Amino acid sequence: MSIFLQDEGAGEPGGEAPGGWLAAIIEAWDGPIYVGGPDFRIRFMNRNFIAALGRDATGDLCFSALHGREEPCPWCSLEVFAGRKVSGFFQHPLTGRSYQVSNVPLPLPDGTFAKVAFIRESTEPEGLVRDLPVFRNIVDRLSDAILFFDPESGRVLYANDLACQGLGYDRETLLGMHLPDFAEAPPSLGDWHALPGRIDREGVAVFEARHRRSDGTFFAVEIKASRLQAGLQRFIVAVVRDISGRKEAESRLIEERNKVEAIMAAMGDGITVQDRDFRIIYQNEVLIRRRGNRYGEPCYRVYAGRDEVCDDCAAQRSFADGRVHRRPFTSTAPSGEILHLEITACPLHDADGEVVACVEVVRDVTEQKRLETSREEAFSAVSHEMRTPLTAVLGFAQFMEENATSPAQQREYLGLIVKEGERLKRLIDNLLSLQRLRAGFGLVSPAPVWIYPLIYEVAEHYRTPLISQRVEIDCLLDLPPVLGESVRLQEAVTNLLDNAVKYSPAESTIVLGGESDGDGVLLWVRNQGSGIPAEEREKIFERFYRLQGSNRPAGTGLGLALVREIAQAHGGRVWVDSEPDATTFFLSLPFAPSPAGPG
Repeated sequence: MSIFLQDEGAGEPGGEAPGGWLAAIIEAWDGPIYVGGPDFRIRFMNRNFIAALGRDATGDLCFSALHGREEPCPWCSLEVFAGRKVSGFFQHPLTGRSYQVSNVPLPLPDGTFAKVAFIRESTEPEGLVRDLPVFRNIVDRLSDAILFFDPESGRVLYANDLACQGLGYDRETLLGMHLPDFAEAPPSLGDWHALPGRIDREGVAVFEARHRRSDGTFFAVEIKASRLQAGLQRFIVAVVRDISGRKEAESRLIEERNKVEAIMAAMGDGITVQDRDFRIIYQNEVLIRRRGNRYGEPCYRVYAGRDEVCDDCAAQRSFADGRVHRRPFTSTAPSGEILHLEITACPLHDADGEVVACVEVVRDVTEQKRLETSREEAFSAVSHEMRTPLTAVLGFAQFMEENATSPAQQREYLGLIVKEGERLKRLIDNLLSLQRLRAGFGLVSPAPVWIYPLIYEVAEHYRTPLISQRVEIDCLLDLPPVLGESVRLQEAVTNLLDNAVKYSPAESTIVLGGESDGDGVLLWVRNQGSGIPAEEREKIFERFYRLQGSNRPAGTGLGLALVREIAQAHGGRVWVDSEPDATTFFLSLPFAPSPAGPG
């Protein structure tokens, strides 16, 4: 044959057919024959092949002339060019017809090999698949759906019973289908041709998809695709597993995880999760805002500034005994503020019950501690405030009972008794009124209240020799009335004026004013003295809150809280505007509605 190719010109494009006994053998073969060189060019075609192809393609690239491809076929048996005979079955990707092919190596003068392909039409490939030992021994015994695909066209060559049941087709119908016929997002032909390359790189290509049943419903599948070759015939074998149940479980888990993360994000407490090495593996938004994203760092370094685990570490105890532990903790914020924290450590178990991590909830109780301290101090102050006037009343009364006193002394002592009694009464009234309003009882019998007479009466109580400050009124006589209870409004103005007297210098002037302001009346009390820090201007209206500082006068922390409750009960509000040397409290109240006209 090598002489034939060299001397008789059969190996050249357009060469003549060989003669003699060799030509007789070639023409006697009842199927197509062609000779291809290692450069993939056709060097000879017999008449049967030319008739089947419809033209003489000698000199053309075999993959282009025979298969319409732009590159060598992926199923091409390159072993024949190394001198080994390769025989087997082949299905044409375009026509679907099957052939038995024998590729015989043909030595060339330069030491390389061409191939002589003897081709005869054969049975359908599904019969071939059915007869494969791998199919008999493995495919029928697997609990997963198995599909054999043509690697070129994506046509289904075979499907086991589970594949037919899963897709809802009988085998005859399914064997006439292609992958795009039942895939939710059908791959393009280019994507399908890229799959063998992926399989070669990965060994087995594993991916997820959604298949469509014959009734139109979809289900999730996991596909493990690999390549199988029987002779010249190559297949893509897909092991298809229905993972609908797993996907539903995953969806529920993701939903639950999202719920937990939403709860953690919405909580005001800091939440951190650390592994057994005390390294942070999760922080919620609260802690990230406070401390920054510190994933992977030791918790004791981030939160305590230490180089080792904290003494009495709650997480360490949870890792040791698998129980929940709590402990107080004091830390310093980046601003230098001392923070009082309450830490709750809860162990996190894996499926085997082993503690693999620890969840710590860090609650900032600094404000709570401050309020508790303020409350204790307030109760002490209330007790002191009640004891002081009571001691004065009892002391002067007892002195007058046991000792002879002149009429002038009696008038003086009785005046002091009345003053201290009113002070005690005001304190008790504040407590009772505040409790009543906070309990939601509101106003009992609201009626129109004229402002000028009210503030004039309150101011007169502070125009006594016992008070050194001067109280001035800056208010129009004809201000429209507000709707409310006169007694409650007097309490509010009295507490604002009492607060001004307490915090203003002796001999200074306090102004009690009022004016129309849109739909209501705006009252104010302005006094001189040290101002109120901006960060405390809202807090002073809380119960038992008292301004910080050793030079501040003692108080119960009830007066301004009562003013706010009274203002809200009347549909108004109270606020403060303060400068370093002066403070003004404002009380806004809506006008009383105009009386309905006749008729």
